[in-house]
Amino acid sequence: MFRTLVRRAHVHKPGFRFPDRKAPKEAHVPHPHPAAPPNVADNFQKFQQAYESGPHFDPSKLNDTASASASSSSSSSAAGGAGSSSGLLGNISMSGREVAEDTHLLPERFWRTPALVLGDEEMESIMLGGAARS
Repeated sequence: MFRTLVRRAHVHKPGFRFPDRKAPKEAHVPHPHPAAPPNVADNFQKFQQAYESGPHFDPSKLNDTASASASSSSSSSAAGGAGSSSGLLGNISMSGREVAEDTHLLPERFWRTPALVLGDEEMESIMLGGAARS
C-alpha cells in the first residue's frame, strides 16, 4: 500500500526537455559553409550583398564588374561556344565534358522523372499527331 501512495505522489518527468525561451540567445552571424570551396569563402561578403539586394537572382551581381562578365562571355563564345560560367564559383569550362543529347543516353534512373513519363492519354495524342479527341 505504501508503494502505491509513493507512485501516485510521484510527478512524471518527461525525458525530453524543451529549450528555455527566456535564456539569452547568441546572435547568428552568417558565414560560409566549412566545406565551401576557397573562392566561395573568400567572396562570401560579396555574395551576402548580392543576396540582400533583392529577391531575384542576377548572376552579374556576383561578378567583379559587368564588363568583366561581358568580356569573359564573349571570349568563351569566340572559343568555339564551349560555354563557361564565371562568377562566384569561378570559371567553369564545359569543354571536354560529355553532354547527353538524348535522355535515353542518360543512366536509367533519369528515365522515370515525372517530366519524361508519358501517360496513356498523352501518348495517344502524340500517336494521333496532336489531333484532339472529341
